[in-house]
Amino acid sequence: MPRVRTLLTAAENPARAAARVVLACFMAAAGPAVAGAPAAQAKTVSYRTGGGISRELSVAIDSVSPRYAHPGSTVRVSGTLTNGTGTPLQGLQVQLLSSGAVFTTPSAMQAFATGGLFSVGQFYAVPETVASGATVRWTASFQVDAAGISQFGVYPLEAQAVSVITGQSAAARTYLPYWPGKGAALRLRISWVWPLIGQPQQAGCPGTLTSNALASSLGSGGRLETLLSAGLRYASSTGLTWALDPALLSDVSVMTQRYKAGGSGDCSGRTAEPASTAADRWLSQLHGSAGEPMFVTPYADVDVAALSHNGLDADLRAAYALGGSVAGQILHGSFGTSPNTVWPADGLADQSVLNILAGQASTVILDNGEMPLTSTPYADDAVARVTTGIGTTMHVLLANHSITSLLGTATATSSPSTKFAVEQDFLAQTAMIAAERPFTARSVVIAPPRRWDPSPDVAGTLLAETVHAPWLRPAILGSLARGKPAVAKSPPDSQVTPAELSRGYLGQVKALAVNLHVYKDMLYQPDQPYLQSLDGAIAAAESSAWRGGAAAGGQQALARLSEYLAASEQKVKILNGSTKVTLAGSSGRVPVSIFNGGNQAIQVKLVATSPGGRLTVGKSSSLVTVLARRIQSVRLSVQSAAIGNSTVQLQLVTEDGSPLAWTTESISIQSTRYGRALLVVIVAALGVVVLTSATRWIRRWLADGRPGGSG
Repeated sequence: MPRVRTLLTAAENPARAAARVVLACFMAAAGPAVAGAPAAQAKTVSYRTGGGISRELSVAIDSVSPRYAHPGSTVRVSGTLTNGTGTPLQGLQVQLLSSGAVFTTPSAMQAFATGGLFSVGQFYAVPETVASGATVRWTASFQVDAAGISQFGVYPLEAQAVSVITGQSAAARTYLPYWPGKGAALRLRISWVWPLIGQPQQAGCPGTLTSNALASSLGSGGRLETLLSAGLRYASSTGLTWALDPALLSDVSVMTQRYKAGGSGDCSGRTAEPASTAADRWLSQLHGSAGEPMFVTPYADVDVAALSHNGLDADLRAAYALGGSVAGQILHGSFGTSPNTVWPADGLADQSVLNILAGQASTVILDNGEMPLTSTPYADDAVARVTTGIGTTMHVLLANHSITSLLGTATATSSPSTKFAVEQDFLAQTAMIAAERPFTARSVVIAPPRRWDPSPDVAGTLLAETVHAPWLRPAILGSLARGKPAVAKSPPDSQVTPAELSRGYLGQVKALAVNLHVYKDMLYQPDQPYLQSLDGAIAAAESSAWRGGAAAGGQQALARLSEYLAASEQKVKILNGSTKVTLAGSSGRVPVSIFNGGNQAIQVKLVATSPGGRLTVGKSSSLVTVLARRIQSVRLSVQSAAIGNSTVQLQLVTEDGSPLAWTTESISIQSTRYGRALLVVIVAALGVVVLTSATRWIRRWLADGRPGGSG
């Protein structure tokens, strides 16, 4: 597209052309004092790079080339102009503004205002009328030397759009890093924490995921595929450290074979899914990067702060143990290690949480706002130390909060201007840190949001900038932890953030965990994967994925596990309930049938009691094993102290004596006392028969023995 010219054409409306010439000449000659005037009218509401938004007219920047300037370079800026006025606009022009004054502090950069900016380069004139609702592209450029840019650091850059006909205007702002050449500063050490963390997808039913959302995330262009591909491409050059959630590894592993998804907590209504080639490829690629620095989160990335604050330290330790076990089974030791690193959700942990985490690791990653530095006025140095309540010292790596927040704005569906904003702001913020004290060794830790969802081009560009920006030097996270620490304030003694899993919710989890313990104690020789899946389901309910606005997901996970346990337990029954048994006497043995309709063998004890003392029930201390989908009979010895009906209460208990409340049944036993009397009558009758028969036989024998006798 052509740049603006102040020459009139024969076909141009004279009045409009005159206005254009006057405005162009005025702005070109105005200098710093006047050029800022149109920018003051802009509707831009953020200092961040990207689209300046106006209710009537908007302009956006989506490209700066090169990304950082150097001596003698020409900076080319491109973007879009959108007419939202409701009427067609003519005479639209875009002008670039900058300043020869470098930002001196991050706060000054973030408070970027239009004051002191002046026009640089030529105007760009939109050559056609822009219809209402239409968007057109623009491009403008300028020479950095002519703009007075010469010192290493970050400079303001603004694109200002104005209609010479109506006077309507808008502006968009970005930053321009400038690198004068080798020796301008010591290179800033930069270390990435690269998260592979998801929402847990298992809730009890073996071989089943609560949804099939992972299928798209693992596919081409999906969130997890993007993070893994970009990380693998730049892992060796950037020295990034992987943060892996073992629950995610487990979920993906389930998908490598035929599996089921969805349905209810009782395992009904599930959809059969074929083995996922995307899941198999994803795990294979992960295995292929052997030796990379990594650390694993506790299973399901449980909310460590919330568990600690609510007295669930045992759950936290169990989640770490389960996570390490599952990761070892799936990865087979194919990754390297990063020195015992923990990373609380949002990088927030008070002193009480650190005291618990000290038993798990020697290094913790925190947000740099948790431990402001006191040894310097700068808050971006990345290494500190803290003494825990158990007398140990933890290395603290302080992740840059501003950059973490910036990366959180990048999503897979972001507009081109937003994507550019993230990439350019990232360069500018790292350059600002390096330029504050250019000849002091400094470092920065970059920890994106745990469930980060960038587009493939943004993820790749950020890692490429880490390698190519001349003021940056990639560093491995573990090497920073071994560096000389800065002096920082200690974390707060107590800090409960609103985003944490609530006390009420964790109370529900705790109650369900008690029920799960009883269920597990009932099982007979269950296989280890099944027990891991049950423990993982509890950890999934405690996941940091359900923080804040995602609380409904936690309630759903909790409900599914509760439904699964209820359905599994109800399949164990006593079949003799509400029956009546008659004893042929005052004592006897009563058969009781135990039915196991589940898929797991069980081992239980039968406990029988008789209220009122009318009936004595023999104690049964032996465990009864009932295989899956089988019936096993047990005989109870009973003795009645009186004739009549007595009630016996029956219940199953586990090996440790925990009652299975849902198995309570009762039977009615009637004692007749007729058993012994009948036996006497029968014996007497038999005696009479024997005597009678003997007498008749003797008489016959005697008769047969006499001479002339007759039979």
